[in-house]
Parts: sequence; structure tokens; C-alpha cells
Amino acid sequence: MKQFSPLLLTSLLLLTVGCGKQDEIHSYDVPKEAPDLGPAHAAAEATPTRMLAAILPGDGQNWFFKMTGAPDQVAPQFANFVEFLKSVTLKAGQPEWKLPADWTQEPGRSMRFATLKVKDTDPPLEMSVIPLPPSDTLENVNRWRGQVGLAPTTEKQLTAAAETSAALDHELFTIKAGDKTMTVVSLEGKMGANPMSRAPFASGMMGGGMPAPGPASSTPSAAASPIKYETPEGWAPGRSGGMRKAAFNVSADGETGEVTVIDLTRENSPLLDNINRWRGQVKLDPISESELPANSEKLKVGDLEATYVKLIGPKAEQPQPAILGAIIYRDNLAWFVKFTGPAKLAEKEETRFKQFVQSIRFE
Repeated sequence: MKQFSPLLLTSLLLLTVGCGKQDEIHSYDVPKEAPDLGPAHAAAEATPTRMLAAILPGDGQNWFFKMTGAPDQVAPQFANFVEFLKSVTLKAGQPEWKLPADWTQEPGRSMRFATLKVKDTDPPLEMSVIPLPPSDTLENVNRWRGQVGLAPTTEKQLTAAAETSAALDHELFTIKAGDKTMTVVSLEGKMGANPMSRAPFASGMMGGGMPAPGPASSTPSAAASPIKYETPEGWAPGRSGGMRKAAFNVSADGETGEVTVIDLTRENSPLLDNINRWRGQVKLDPISESELPANSEKLKVGDLEATYVKLIGPKAEQPQPAILGAIIYRDNLAWFVKFTGPAKLAEKEETRFKQFVQSIRFE
């Protein structure tokens, strides 16, 4: 008798079942019921989540504020969140604010301008502040709603939100911040264990210019990357994927830093604005267009040119913050190569960082 492989028998069985009632086909949409996913899947079960988030339109970029956590942690911070948003103003293109009494501020890393933390919370509760190119507000609001399992809202409801006052039970409203109007969401639903696997802003694109990030642990292979480079000795692979085309963790003498490579749309990534954003992250004052040549240098990157800056923050800040950054314009994209870490480590890694930048080649 002719023998059939287990794989073929399984395929024939599925085909036979598929010829039955149409409803049975929908079993493909519920992989959580598959018996072979093991305990790792249980950790990904959706958990009750509260999200407070806001979008502040700026000049050439929008500012995104987002706090996510357990409902019993986040709900008590609603009043602080609203008062904080009302205090926000833009100065030289960057936000300034007054922190609530039980909040603290930490410097940003990678794409974060700043991280605001609520004291004495377990697990830690924090809010991210991230600048991104202008994008559709409705898409961003609906992306946030999707993250906590809520149905999308409509343009009509978004417009009506301008007349809605802030209240814990209002999912969508606006707040005046200086001469700007912020769109604010207060959402409660359920979120999976790995929300970074979903785009936190515009559908498919973060902030209208960046691909949505994949799972935090993903590390694309060189074959899938649009760039090639030579990794300096001692740099360990970091959290890459999605908008991060490459990432590395750098450690020496008990200090750690991070290097990231990120691409944004060129038209929404003016050189001076981004350099001043970096300067603000290390507590340096912004510079003017005429001051840029004296505060930067050019690096050769194949047949392209990168603008390189070395930004060392005030010694009063401990640890003293630093950013080594390079911006490369190619076709319709701006590529940002950035080291973030303590000043002593930046000094140690500067030569290797420059060599890394100059080794980059585009597919």
C-alpha cells in the first residue's frame, strides 16, 4: 500500500474540512487556539490598559505625548496629565513645560525628546515625548484606539472634539497649549504584551514618514536592509526593526550608550531643526543657520556627504549627556545616525562612530 507523509495527510484533512460549512474556514483567524504555541503565547494575552496621549502641532514637526499603563495606575494621573498639557509651549521649535509635583524628567534616547516618569510607581509609569514629521491626526488617533482594541473614530467626531472639555470619561477632546491646539485621547481597553509590534502613530507609517516598528526583539538581516555598513569592534546588536534600520549597544568602563540608524522623509527633515532638536536633548541652546558651519563638520559617505555634530551637554547634568550625530540626505530620505550616551563614552567612541558613518553604503 502506498504510504503518505504526515504533512500530506494533514493537508488532505484540512482540505476535506474546508469543503464543509463556510463558518469553519474562520478557524484560521484564531491562532491562539492552536495547541502548539506553548507558554510564550500566554504572555501575549491582552491586558486591561489605559492610554493618555496627545498631539501638539509644531513648525515642521508634530510632538507626541503618550502614557500607557494599568488603568488603576494611569487614571489617577489624568488631572496631572491635563494640567501638564496646558503648560506646554513651543520655544524655538521645542516644547517647554511645567512638571507635576510627583513627576520627574529624564533625557531622551533615540527618537525620544524626553521621558517623564511618575514617582513611586510599580511597575514604573512613564510618558514619552517624541517629535515626528506632520501626519494625519485622525489616522494617529485611530492607531492609538486600535492599540487598545477600540473601534476607529470618524472625522466628524474628531471635529466635534474641539468643543469637548477634558474629562476622564471623554475619549477625545482638545486642549489649548499656548497658541496651539492639542488633540487629546483618554482611552481604556486591552493591549497585547508587545504593543511595539503595532505602529503607534499613522497606519503603516509612523508620523507620516517612518515605517511602523516591528517587534522590539527583531533584528533584520543584512540582506533585508536598505543599507550596508561595517560594525566597529565591541558594538553589540541592539533593538532594530521598522524605523530602526540598525541599532547597537555600546559599553565601556561601566558606561553604556546606544547607536541608531533611522530614516525619515527628506522634505519633513530640515537639517537645522533636527540638529537643534538634538541640542535640546542634551540641554544645549539652539543655534542659527549662520552658526551651523562652525558647529558641525562634513563627513564623506561614499559619493554622499554627511553633516556631523558632536554635542556635549553641561557638566552640571549627571551623567553628563552627549550626542554624536550625522545626517545624510539621499533621494527623498534623510538618514539619521546617532549615538546617545554619557559624555565620557562619547569621547571614547567618537572615532569609531565616524568610521561607522563613513562605512555606510545604500542599496
